Amino acid sequence: MRAEIPGSIATYNESRKRLEFLNGSGLNMCFCETDDDVVKYQGSEMHVFAFDEAALAKPDHLAFLLTRNRLGGFQERIPPQYRHLLPRAVFSSNPGGPAHNFLKENFIDPAPAETVFLHPLYRRKTIFIPSSMKDNKYLDTGYENQFVGLPEERRKALVEGDWDAIVGQALPIDRSVHMIGPFKPPPHWTKFMAMDWGTARPFSVGWYCVSEGTEVEWKIGNWGKRYLPAGSVIRYREWYGWNGKANHGCRMESPAVAKKILEIENGENIDYRIADGAMWAKTDGPSPAERMLEATDGRLALRSTGAKDRKMMYAECIARLMGQDGHPMFFATSDCKHFWRTVPVLITDEIDPDKGPDTKMEDHVYDEWSYAMRSRPFIQTKDDRWYQENYEDLKNLKPIDPYAT
Repeated sequence: MRAEIPGSIATYNESRKRLEFLNGSGLNMCFCETDDDVVKYQGSEMHVFAFDEAALAKPDHLAFLLTRNRLGGFQERIPPQYRHLLPRAVFSSNPGGPAHNFLKENFIDPAPAETVFLHPLYRRKTIFIPSSMKDNKYLDTGYENQFVGLPEERRKALVEGDWDAIVGQALPIDRSVHMIGPFKPPPHWTKFMAMDWGTARPFSVGWYCVSEGTEVEWKIGNWGKRYLPAGSVIRYREWYGWNGKANHGCRMESPAVAKKILEIENGENIDYRIADGAMWAKTDGPSPAERMLEATDGRLALRSTGAKDRKMMYAECIARLMGQDGHPMFFATSDCKHFWRTVPVLITDEIDPDKGPDTKMEDHVYDEWSYAMRSRPFIQTKDDRWYQENYEDLKNLKPIDPYAT
C-alpha cells in the first residue's frame, strides 16, 4: 500500500500504524486477538470498518466491533453526495472458523448472493459477494492442486468458497443444485405440511408440494433455471417458531400456532399434515395435537409420525437429495431461510453416523423435513416399494429372540 500511494497524498506513521492523508483522513492498521484487545476499541468511531479473515475471529468480537462502525458528529462534515456511502463495514473471509455461523446467518443466508437486502437488526443495506479461488489472479497456476489431500468439504470451502461445505457435514445439500426461487405451486399439485413441535425450543412448520415435471426460472443474481422432475418434492414455504435467537423457542401456545397455520395457508388445499409423534403426549390435560384440533374446530387434523426411525428418515433425505438420472428429487426455495440457515451446517452424529445429524444441534427444521420425506418415500427399486407397502406391519413385528426354544 505504501508503494502504491504516493507520499504527496499520504504518509505512513510507523509508531501509530496509521496511513495519514493530507486532508486529515487516516487509515488505521489494527488487530483484535483477545478479549482485552476488543476493549481497546470501546469509544472508537470507525467510519469504514474492514476485517480480513473475519471467520477466524470470535463472533462476539465482530458483533462488538460493528457497534464502533458509526459516524457521530462527522456525518455533518460529509458532502451530501457521499453520505450514502458511510458508515461502511466490509468482511472478507474464507469459510470455516469460530465466526463461520455468525457471518453465514447475518450476511449470507438472508438473501441470494449478489442481492442487496436490508439487515433486520443492523437496519443497513447488506450484500454477500461470493468468490472462489479462481477469482484470485495473484495465485500461482496449479495452486488448487495442493488442496486435493483435504477432506472434500474443506476443499470445497477453500477452493470454491462454499459456505455450506462443513467438515463432517451430515447432508450433501448444495444451493447451486437444490435451491430454487420463491415458488407458488399450481393448485392441482399435491401439497402437504410437516411439523416439529417445540415451546422452549423452536417449532418448525414446512409446506411441501409434489412436482408433475416442469422447469422453473427466477431472478436470483442472474436468471436461473431448474428442472423439477415428476415426483420431486419442493419445500415452498416455512414458519419457524423462534424468538430471534438460535435454538430458542417463542413459547407460543399450540392453539395460537394452529390458528396461525390456517391463516398462513389462507384456504389453500392441503392434502395432509404430518407431525412429530410427541405432539400426542399428554401431561396435565389434552395433548398439543388435540388442543390444535379443538382450537380450529377440527380443521387442522394432524397425522402422527409414530416412533421416530432416525436411520430411515435420514436415508430418505439423502435419497431425495441425490435423486436419480442426474436430477435431485428435492428442492427448497430461497425464502425458506431457516432451512438454509440450519440444515446445511448440521454435523453427523459421531457415535452413530447412520442416524444422521447430531441431535444436540439446532435440528428442528431437519426433523420436520425428515418427517415430510418419510411420509412420501422415494421409490427407486421393487424392494423400496415393498418396504413402503409393508412398513406399518414391519413396525409392529417383535424382534426375534435367537435363544428362544
